[in-house]
Formats: sequence, structure tokens, C-alpha cells
Amino acid sequence: MFKAGMAWMDVLEVSRVVLMLILPGGVREGAAAEDPGGMVKVFAMQLDMWAPPRDDVLIRYNLTDHFKEGDVSEFPEATVCLRARPVVLMSYESHISVATSDQDNDVLHMYRRGEHHGFYYNGVRQYGFLNMTNDIGLHEWSHYCHNFHNGEYRAYIHGELAARGPFSVPHKVPLPLKGIITIGQEQDMLAGGYDTDQSFRGHIAQVNIWSRSLTPEEVRQQASCGRAELGNIFSTDREEVELLGGATVELVEPEYFCQKDVEYVIFPEARYMAESRLTCNRIGYEVYTPHDREDNILLHKESLHFAEKCLSNYHLWIGVTDKEEEDVWRKFTDNSIAETQFELNEPNGGTGENCMLMFLPNGLWVDTSCVIKWPACVPCEVDRTRPLRLRGLCFSNEAETYYEVLGYKRDKPYLHGYYGYMVYKTEDYTWEMLDTTVGEVVGVLQVPTKDSYPIGRHMWTLKRSMCNNLIDTTLQLSFSICNNDEFTCANGDCIPKERRCNAKDDCSDLSDEEDCQVIILPKGYRRERPPDNETEGLAIYLSSTVEVLRFMEISDIRRVINVEFTLEIRWNDPRPKYHNLGDTLEWNKFSAEDRERVWKAKINFPNVYDGIIKLMSEDLYLDKIDGALPPDYNNVRMDTVYDGKSAMIVQKLHYSGIFACSFDVFYYPFDTQMCFLQLQLSVRRELVKFAEHKAHVVYLEDRKLPAYLLKEFYITVNEMGNNETRYSTLNVEFVLSRRWKMIVLTVFLPTAMLQLVGYTTLYVNVALMDVRMAVSLTTMLVLYTLFSNTSDALPTTAYVKMIDVWFFFCIFLLFFIIVVHTIVEHMVNLSENQKFTQVLPYDPRRTMEKSVRPTSPEADKLLFLSRYIVIPGIIFLFNLIYWGLVFSKSF
Repeated sequence: MFKAGMAWMDVLEVSRVVLMLILPGGVREGAAAEDPGGMVKVFAMQLDMWAPPRDDVLIRYNLTDHFKEGDVSEFPEATVCLRARPVVLMSYESHISVATSDQDNDVLHMYRRGEHHGFYYNGVRQYGFLNMTNDIGLHEWSHYCHNFHNGEYRAYIHGELAARGPFSVPHKVPLPLKGIITIGQEQDMLAGGYDTDQSFRGHIAQVNIWSRSLTPEEVRQQASCGRAELGNIFSTDREEVELLGGATVELVEPEYFCQKDVEYVIFPEARYMAESRLTCNRIGYEVYTPHDREDNILLHKESLHFAEKCLSNYHLWIGVTDKEEEDVWRKFTDNSIAETQFELNEPNGGTGENCMLMFLPNGLWVDTSCVIKWPACVPCEVDRTRPLRLRGLCFSNEAETYYEVLGYKRDKPYLHGYYGYMVYKTEDYTWEMLDTTVGEVVGVLQVPTKDSYPIGRHMWTLKRSMCNNLIDTTLQLSFSICNNDEFTCANGDCIPKERRCNAKDDCSDLSDEEDCQVIILPKGYRRERPPDNETEGLAIYLSSTVEVLRFMEISDIRRVINVEFTLEIRWNDPRPKYHNLGDTLEWNKFSAEDRERVWKAKINFPNVYDGIIKLMSEDLYLDKIDGALPPDYNNVRMDTVYDGKSAMIVQKLHYSGIFACSFDVFYYPFDTQMCFLQLQLSVRRELVKFAEHKAHVVYLEDRKLPAYLLKEFYITVNEMGNNETRYSTLNVEFVLSRRWKMIVLTVFLPTAMLQLVGYTTLYVNVALMDVRMAVSLTTMLVLYTLFSNTSDALPTTAYVKMIDVWFFFCIFLLFFIIVVHTIVEHMVNLSENQKFTQVLPYDPRRTMEKSVRPTSPEADKLLFLSRYIVIPGIIFLFNLIYWGLVFSKSF
């Protein structure tokens, strides 16, 4: 990696102006300890990133010599401030350690683990400040101030309050500021007991200790890049400290800490502009633009090392464009206006040439089209706000996954892991991952072409046992800048996680729709075994919804109902884990293969007709009810993972079947029927039950069926079985009321009219016996035929139905009328046998007279009683009883 304004140099060389004096027992500062010009000392420790960490590189000072005999050395208040710039992180990065004896070796210890800070106070580790974090800040200066005030702790980062609160002080509040101060190591005993895992690697400066609490304004002054007060107890800018193990020191102006170095790395492969920019973007960088002429000269010199690989005289892309405004060239990095370095007669392309190339002979710029098929190398400006992340291993600290692209090894940029891993090219098609802390190769990668990099997802071969994987195991790892809320495409691009497995190709390589497995089953999972209730010994409860789609047939002759319905069953299974759940069920649909891998409810139908039911479809879904697990930064693709409690398994079954129903037609056609569907679990109730308060039935169709009206429907949870084995069941009951209006019009009204016709024969002249009998008998025949047809449309029963009673009454009434006619005829005949009839000769001149048949008083009396009393009374009394019974039972 290179800095603008620096010449080509080996990345391991550190050229500094070091003012120090070699003394026995270590390196101790000489006359430059107090600089009259206000210079600040910057200490460097273990800057070689390829070398393993050491435990003997540190800065030390004997604080006891600072006090005179009788001076107070314990203080209820204290403030510790320092600046640090790590180049490699350690699992336990020690900033400063104060020890007074081998036993009291953590009187004060300030350290950092990844993004989290911690400290020991009077030998007690403080756990109450987990929120004290800041960015890793690799290669960047960070300023810290730790303020201790009578049992209260206040932490400042970059001059701003980051955490505060009481800390644990079981023994005493006063802090003994004496003994040995060690910078860059933690003392497990007085001035010793150092550990390589607890070392600091990088630069450290302005370490100051006060015996009082600094005010917020004083802290901000310390964090500024101006001159600030030195600590009254200790200051690295005043004291003569020991530099051990090769630690070095240099003097800088205070403004140095606020200077931002612009760094870049050149990718020595010729690519078109769009691909070149994508190459930078995939490592979190952007195409570099020199700040001024001097920077441009340095970039040109660096690029000459790759001239042969960049293929042409116009060999390097520059990160500027005037696409927004002609002849106003803005940087890709921050959209600011760039200081251009044009070749003679350039730019000359107008609006058609909005990108920039560097001319190899002199390093000046020429404009060109952004879509031109012109390959060139690209410099990428370093931006550590989005580090590369290595995913697929088993790191315990997220910062261990962070990488940056630095300088060159074998003429290729290499990847530096924040915690000491290096990924670099070894041969044309091979890359290695080296753990510099132990000097071991972790894995190797065969890339498809010599111009390929390990960015994206690739299959690595392990060269040492790691993460429960043996040597030579093939393991998929990924390098990308994707955050924990993004999915890593196979080529290293990042997309939002919600676009993963959404049936749309969002990755340019289409990898976001690959392996869209919703459910991950643990080892030992058995699909024939239902999930357990969280409370041991209790069954799991299933919530259920039966949606009745339609009644296809209701037959009281066959005593069945033909119903099409869906059954939705929900339950929670804590055993599996789920990936990439969406907000809709269709998003979370199980594949056919997954449906066969998990436990699901099996349903029996005890009252199905002939034991046949048709399963039209079966689907399994997941209904997200809770949030995802915290992102696993080791997940190679960063799928969104949910535990089993975060989703309900939803089983949807679509059935069509004929179910037996016991029709009671006594009150036909004013009857109300109770039919039901019976659904029984195939697992014992001790293991699985339907939850009664979570059982629902839904009917959304028209309740007016062809022959019935669906008055009510409800669902109940019951049990079936014997004393040894019982099963939970759902009973979906329907209250069906027969629609009687048409039957009244087609049956009761005609029969009533026939009754009336029969009754009116009583008013026909007694002399017309043939008419009376013919009408009465014909009416009774029609009535019987109607009765027979109606009975055929009803189920055969051993009991008399109300409609039978109606027909029987009508028939008996007509029979009674016929009997009356017969008796009347008989009485008239008896009366005629006792009288003589006068017969006169035929005289055509006389008008014929109509003969009138005589009647008897008995016949007249019988007709009177039948017409006006008996038959009307019977009809009234019958209808009163009949309809009273019908309406009292049916409505």
C-alpha cells in the first residue's frame, strides 16, 4: 500500500527520524525528553505485520522514582489519557498497565478487545461498561481519556463522553499511582509476566496521568491537535522511559495527529472502466484521484512498475468524471472538484468523453469515453469504513474477520487480516492464507485465472485443522465488504438480505436464488416424532382453522353431505432453524423435499362416507412471528437465521369428501339438521392436542344453499378412543335448516286445494251422485299419487314424519267425505222406496219439467252436520295442532 506524497518503498521499511540514546538494560530517552518546540513523541512497537507478535516489545517507567519520600501516592481521583494507532490487532490489546507488586499487578490496566474497551481498577475487573466501544481504527489515531472520580468512571473517546457510571471498588477507592508503568503490555507480575496475546502493535503517544479529574473542556483540549497540558503524575512527553525490544520513538508536531493520509493500491490487471471501478468497489475502495501535481507524479512513478501488465500507453484509470457538468471534473470518492493534470490539447472529447486515463510517458491525463473498450489498470483509494470480511470460519471476535487490501507480494495486492492473517498470491493460480502469529498456512485457493482474486465465495482447502475441520477439508469461504444485514453474492457483490430467495435475480451472477433452503434440521432430528412442549410432560397444542369452501351435495336420501374444505394447522417446533424468512407465507413455502423431512400432523376422518376422502393439495409454510437471531458474522453467505421459536409451521390441507350425517326428517319440510365433519389426529393426546381456544371455523360462501339454509356453524375440540389410547379431535358442526317455502307451494298448497275440492263436493246436488263420487275419488287418487312421490324423495324411516301425518289427514278427510256421500246416497234411496211416482203420457205440447229428486230429513241433517260442523271443525282442530307443533319445534 502507498501514501500520496511518498515514493516507492518496501512495505516493511519504516523511515523515521528517531531521537534516542542506547543505554544498558534497554533504550532510554536522552536529551530530547523535553522539547522546547512543543514536539510530541510517537512510540512505535511491532510494526512488521508479517512478523509474529512478541512479548518483549514495550515501554516501561518506574513511577515510584517520581515521588519523594513522604509524598502522597494514593489518590481518590485520577485521569489517564493517551493516543493509539494500531497496525495489527491482538485478542487483548493492552494500552497501559500499572503494578505495585507481583500480587497487585492490576492496580490500573486499560485495554481493548476488538471494538470493546475495558479496565481493571485496584485489581477488580469492571464489567459494567459493555457499551464503551469505538471503531477498530486500524492505522488511524484514536484518543482515549479515562476519568476516575470517587468511585465514578467516565470514558471519553475523541474528546466526547462515551460511557459513565459507578464502578466496583470492593476494597478502596483511592488509586495507588506508584510502582511500574508498562505501555504496550499487561503485567502479570511486577515488571514481568508478559504475554504475546496481550501486546500492542502500532503507534502510541501522549500518555498522561493526572491525580485529579479533568474537566470535559480539558479532555477536549487533550483530544485536539494543539498543545495540551501534561500529566502531573506521568507523561511520555516529559519522562525518560525505557524502550524495550526494539520499540522506537520519533518527534512530530501536534498537528500530525489530525492529518489524514490518502492511501491507494494499484490493481495491475487491464480492465475496462466499469469493471475497474467494480474491482475497487468490491473491496470497499473507490478509484483513486491524485490530490495535486506532486501526488500525480508519485502515482505515475508507482504505476511504472506495472507498465507491462497494463498493456498500453494509456495505462491507468483516474477516478474523475465530468458527466454531471461538462469540464467540471469531480472525484469518484467524494464528488469534490479535482485538480486536473491534463496532457497538451486535452480534454478534447466534449460530452462524449467523461472518464480519464493517465498517459504512460509523462503521467498526464487524457479524457476518454467511459464505455470505451479500452483496458487499463486501476488505482483504488483506501477506505477502511467498510473493511473486507472473511466469512466461513469460526472466529470468536467479529473484528477477526476484518481485512484490508495493502501493498504487494509477487506483484499482486495482498489482503491483511486485522488480527495477523495474510492472504497473498503464491503462483499463477494459487493464493495462500497465512497465520503470521504462528507462521502456519491456514488454507490455499485455486483461482480460475491468473487475474482472479479471492474476492467473493470460493472453495478453499484447509492446510491445518480448524473449526472442527481436518486438514485437506474443502471449505467455502467468502471475502466481501457485505455488512451483517447484507447477503454476499458469489462474486462478492452485496444485496439487502430481504432480496435473498425472493424469486428475483438480484445478484448479477444469479447466486441469490441458489440453495434457497428454508429449514435447517439439527442432527438427530426424527420426522416421525412430534416436537416437545416447553413444559415437560405436556402435549404440544395445535391451533387450527377449518375453512369450508362449499357444500357440493346435501343428500337426505343417502344421509351424506359432500363438502370441500381446507384445514390450516399451526404449531411451533423449537428444534429446527430457518433461513431468510419473508413477511408472507408464499415467500416461506417449503419445497416438496423439505415437506418430507419434517414432522407434520396427520389427520384421520372417522365419519367419512365409505372411508374415502380426497386430498387435493398439501402445502407447508412458515409464519414469522419473531425477529431473527443476531447475525452470525462467520456465516459465509450471511443468510438471515431464525430459531425455531421465531416461526410457526403452517400446514395447509385441501380436502374434498363425503361425510355421513344422521338426518332426522320427522319435521320435514320444517326440519333442522345437525351435520358435522370429524377430524382426528393420528398421534396420542398425550403428545399432541388441538388447542380449543385456538380452533376456528370459517365459511365465506352464501349461506343460502339450494335446499337448506346454513344457520350456524361452530367447532369443538373433543377426544376419541378407548381408555388405553385416546386422540384429540375437531368436530365442525353445521346447523342446516331446510328451505320450506317451495315445498309449501308444491306440496302443502296443492294438498290443501285438493282438500277444498273434496270438501266442496258436499255442496253438489244430491241427485248428482256420479259427479260427487267421481270428483271425490279423483281428488283422493291425485292426493295419494302426490304423497307417494313425496315419500320417494325422502329417506326411508321407521317412524311417521310430519308430512306423512299431513298426507294421512288429507287422505282420511277425503275418505270421510266419500263415506258421507255414500251414506247420504243410501238414506235417499231408502226414502224413495217408500213413495210413488206419477207417470203421465207423453205430450209434446207440454213443456218438459225438470224432475226433482226427493231427499230425506236424515240425509239433510247429515249433510248439514258434515258441511258446517264436523269437517270444518276437524280441519281447524288438526291445523291448530299440526302447525302449532311445527312452529314450536322448528322456529
